[in-house]
Order: sequence, then structure tokens, then C-alpha cells
Amino acid sequence: MNYTEAVNYIEEIPKFTTKNPPEHTRELLRRMGDPHKRLKIIHVAGTNGKGSVCSYLNSMLLMGGCSCGLFTSPHLIKINERYMINQEMVDDDLFLEAFAETKKVVDGFIADGSVHPSYFEMLFLMGMYIFKKKHTEYVILETGLGGRLDATNVVEKPLACIITSISRDHTEYLGETISEIAGEKAGIIKPEVPVIYDGHSKEASEVIAGQAGASCSPSYELKPDMYTVKTQTKAGITFDFQYENETVQLQIPYIARYQMMNAALAYFTMRNLEPVHHIPKNVLAEGIAAARWPGRMETVLPGVIIDGAHNEDGVAEFVNTVCSFKDSQ
Repeated sequence: MNYTEAVNYIEEIPKFTTKNPPEHTRELLRRMGDPHKRLKIIHVAGTNGKGSVCSYLNSMLLMGGCSCGLFTSPHLIKINERYMINQEMVDDDLFLEAFAETKKVVDGFIADGSVHPSYFEMLFLMGMYIFKKKHTEYVILETGLGGRLDATNVVEKPLACIITSISRDHTEYLGETISEIAGEKAGIIKPEVPVIYDGHSKEASEVIAGQAGASCSPSYELKPDMYTVKTQTKAGITFDFQYENETVQLQIPYIARYQMMNAALAYFTMRNLEPVHHIPKNVLAEGIAAARWPGRMETVLPGVIIDGAHNEDGVAEFVNTVCSFKDSQ
């Protein structure tokens, strides 16, 4: 197959279907040589803000001189966007190589009587091949839909788990209530792995804290009163983030106030992992300021903002942000 044929093959796999059990993904990875076990992974779940948190983490690691892979979804224009290495989208040749090598394993798996991987599962398997092939040291791994049954949840020992804001989304798969949805997202929590989570919702926080406790995992709830706006302009926001016994001033290149929580989640995670990466605090702050995430509250022209809000809470935040600037003029 050529690149176009490979993409067409993937796009014909149903995107929303019954998830295969984790054992299915684990066996496919085993047949691929368990590439994920060679990577330092930070796992990110949640309803809104996952992509932004991943972008902040990626930017801090790159600013600190680390090699970093980024696996996110969905893509805006080209499917290759789901795989970024050191801020560069993988090229068509590497994408095709990953597809061909993964399909060999899948074909053998099917020949042995198993079923084809799902759309997202196939892309995840390819990502693990890509990041191993390119010898990336770190991988920022964003869940697809949910967490507990997500293909990415086969990662047994990530460096940290982050859970962003929880709201009603994909209720036909994740449940009707915030508590039910939080339970699915909290399914990424692993024994003794630190959990950093958005504390906006009391319902969600109770579920996440309970799961962390049951797993003997250190948990850190970040709340809105931990950050204070210093300046807010059309170029971004500067704010103080207070955690434990420290206060740090962070600058984000976004105009939406909810991005302060996303930046705080990412920054606190990296401070927690300082014994692993050894990146100084000032460099982490520089990484936060340099983060860019296309199509997410992105100002593309004066007065023109593009955002990928896809649920009620996301749309409400977008409208609030736009109105706050309109009213200030």
C-alpha cells in the first residue's frame, strides 16, 4: 500500500464501536515487542483540556532539552498530526512504515482467530511503533474516549496520571452523571503512580480521590483558588500559581481563563517529576509560555478566534471568553 491507501484503510475502520478489551491491545503490543515499555509516559485523561495540558507538558520537556513524542486526537487536517516528535509532525514515510509493520501484526492476529483493532486502537499501536523507532525518551499520551477501557490504558506504569476537567460528554458510552463519567476517566489511575487532577467539580473530585486512595496513589487536587490573575490581555494571561509552600508566576499565550487550570496541572506534574527530568523551575515556566496548540482558543487574526469546543461546557467557556473581551472594549 502507498500512503493514501493506508490512510483510507484506517479511515474505513469504524470510529465509534464497541471497544476491544485491554487484553486485546496488550496481546497486539506483545507481538510488536512491547514498544511502550521502553518509554517514559505521562498519561492524560479528562473531558475538556486534555490537548492543552499535553501541549504544555510537551513544551516544557522540549524547553528542557528532552526528546518528546506527543500522541493526541483528533487531527485538524492531516492524520499524521496525531504523532508529533520534538514539535514536528511525523512524515508520510514513517507513518506508512508504522502502518505496514502494525498491519503485519494485526493480520497475523486475525489469522489466529482474533478481531481487528478499532480505529483508535490501530492508531495507538502505530504510535507506539513510531515513538520506539525514533527513540523518544518521553511520550505524552492522551486518551481517546474515556479512560478505563481506552486502548492507551494498557500502559502499566506511567510517570504520572493527569485528569482534566470532567463534564457530560459521550454519555452513551461513559454514563449520564458526572460521577459515572469521572469513574471512567479515573480508570487510568495506576497503583502508586501520582495523580494530578482538576478540582472544579466536587462530584468528580470525590470519585477521583476515592480511586486514587484505593490504588495507594499519591493524589493532588488543584483548585481554582490556587491561581490568581495578574494581567490579562489579548496576547495572553499572567497569573500566580500557589501550590504547597511555593508561588510561581506563569504566563500563558491564551486569553481563556480556564487555561490557567490546564497550565497549572501540567506545571505541577512536571514539578512533581523533577527527580526524573531535572528541569529547573524557570525553564518549566518558559516552556509554559512557549506552548502552542492549534485550533484551541487560537487567535489567528485580530478579532478572529478558532476553538475546537465539542460539548456544552466547552462551548460555554468559549462564549464566556469571547464576551469578556467584547464587553471590555
